[in-house]
Amino acid sequence: MDPKISLSLVFVSLFLTVCPDLSAQPGLNIYTDFGENNGSQGLFIKTASLVSYQFGKNIFETGFRIDLKNSNNTYFSGFSLSGSRNLKISHFPFEIAGFWICTPFSELLRETNWGARLKRESNHFEYLIGANFRTYAFRQKAIREYGIDQNAAKIHEILNIMYSVCYQLKPRNSPWNVGFSLTNVDNFMIEQETNPMLRLNGFYKLSSPLSLYIQGWYKSAGATNLAVNYFGFFFRTGIIWYIR
Repeated sequence: MDPKISLSLVFVSLFLTVCPDLSAQPGLNIYTDFGENNGSQGLFIKTASLVSYQFGKNIFETGFRIDLKNSNNTYFSGFSLSGSRNLKISHFPFEIAGFWICTPFSELLRETNWGARLKRESNHFEYLIGANFRTYAFRQKAIREYGIDQNAAKIHEILNIMYSVCYQLKPRNSPWNVGFSLTNVDNFMIEQETNPMLRLNGFYKLSSPLSLYIQGWYKSAGATNLAVNYFGFFFRTGIIWYIR
C-alpha cells in the first residue's frame, strides 16, 4: 500500500476511535478467529476491531485486523472502510452501502476490494446482494526484489457478485438467537462466487449495550462444480458494545 495512503488511514482510524461525535451512536465490535485451512500450515489466530458511528440513517464503519499466529510472517492483515444509509421505498426498507477493503496476504502480495451492496432485514431473514471489483497486486518489496515491471504488478477482476442469505431462529430483537448463513462475504474477505461459506452463529445479549456472539465458519472450494472440496474452517468469538 502507498505509505501516504497507509498514514491517512491510520489517522482516520485514530480520530474516529478517540474523538467520537457526541451526536452519533458509536459501536465497537471486537472478535478473534481460530482455525485452519489448506494454506495455513496449521492453526491460525486473527483478531479484529470494527468501530462504527451512526448519524441518523447513516452509518460509517472502519476496522482493522491483525494476525497473532500465521505462516506468512505478516502482522497487519486487513483494513476496511464503509459507509451506508438506511432507505425505504414504499413499504420496503433496505440498506445501501459502499466499501473499500485492503488485505495484505504476505510480504509480497496484497488484495484490495471496493464495491457496493444492498441489504434487507426482516424478523427471521437477512438478504445481501452486491458487486465488488478486486485487484491483486505485488507489494513494493516484491517489485524491487524480483524486478517486476510496473505494468505487470497488478491483476484486476471486474464485477464479482457478492451474496448472503441468513436465517435466524428467533425474531431479530430477541435477547438470544441462533441461525445459519450461506455467503461469500466476511468483514475482511470476499470469496469467489463459486466458493460459498457456511456460517453457524449464536448470539446472547448481556445487557442493552453489550452482546456476546460465537460463530463457526466452514469454507469449501468449488461448491458449484461436480466435485466439492474441503478448504478450511474457523471459529469466531466476539463482543459488540454500543456505547451510550
